[in-house]
Amino acid sequence: MPNKNYRVAIALTKQMANSILDQDVLDLLSSFAEVNPVDQLPDEITPDVLKAMIKDADACITCWGTPGFTDEILEASPKLKLIAHAAGSIKHMIPDSFWGTGRRITSNAAIIAEDVSHTVLTFMMIHSRGIWQFAKSTREGNWNGGEAGLFATRRLEGLTVGIVGASHVGKSLIKLLKPFGCKLNLYDPVVPAIEAAALGVNQMELNELIASSDVLTLHAPAIESCRHLINKDNLKLLKDGALFINTARGMVVDEAALIEELKTGRFFACIDVTDPEPPRVDHPFRTMDNVILVPHIAGGHTVDIRKSLGQCAAMEIYNYRHRGSLTNEVRLEMLSHMA
Repeated sequence: MPNKNYRVAIALTKQMANSILDQDVLDLLSSFAEVNPVDQLPDEITPDVLKAMIKDADACITCWGTPGFTDEILEASPKLKLIAHAAGSIKHMIPDSFWGTGRRITSNAAIIAEDVSHTVLTFMMIHSRGIWQFAKSTREGNWNGGEAGLFATRRLEGLTVGIVGASHVGKSLIKLLKPFGCKLNLYDPVVPAIEAAALGVNQMELNELIASSDVLTLHAPAIESCRHLINKDNLKLLKDGALFINTARGMVVDEAALIEELKTGRFFACIDVTDPEPPRVDHPFRTMDNVILVPHIAGGHTVDIRKSLGQCAAMEIYNYRHRGSLTNEVRLEMLSHMA
């Protein structure tokens, strides 16, 4: 029988719970705690609903669709010691008063990072083999294969990839690209040389990295020091024929400057994030021939990773309860370098 003195609140919408929590996860939680039934979860969670959900909880699981905690909500849940956030960023989830109270919070950003890095690799493959252009050509009634010489396709081997930010995604991408024989360069001012060496990348200043890149991929956090890190001055350094990828945050790029450079047609862009989101209906990214725009789906939205999100959140609560340990805890001092 579960410990009736320990309660875990599943603070998710019914749709989200069904997406990330399988029966094995629910059985694990129920083995040591009282858990609210998934079939009674609401379709939408308001702050008042969240307040009621976690009132007597010792721990809770949150995700996309769960509103942020307020001072009032936290004050009404004095037993709450752990928030296991099944999604990535936690900055919008908790007020400043959360810190220093003994409460703890975890994030699945490291799990989602694997998904994002796979999307980046997909973008690279599509671009290097000219898939987007070939598909457009056939839609227009043509059959111009490689013999026509209309598109210069390449293997990933030998490409110089410039990675901006050794975040969870940046590090996952480095690991993923190693077998493909790419030359990997990194810009991240907070990474010491010894760590870069361990990652197996070449450290460079930003302008040098951009100028040398066949592929430039952004993985910097959404913090003010990174606002418009990529701008009209350094975008001009990007090679003709290069691939520009942004799966980080829209604010890292000066979009107006990027649009002007893309209008020249001299490089290609794969864009998952914009500033603001969603972009307006007549935004140039939506119609440019040299842009693939997708709706912020790079990470966390595959069937496989969704189940991992629920499993990891549940295991954090299990380990905290039984072993006093957390794998993916977010601490206050980490926030200045996190998305």
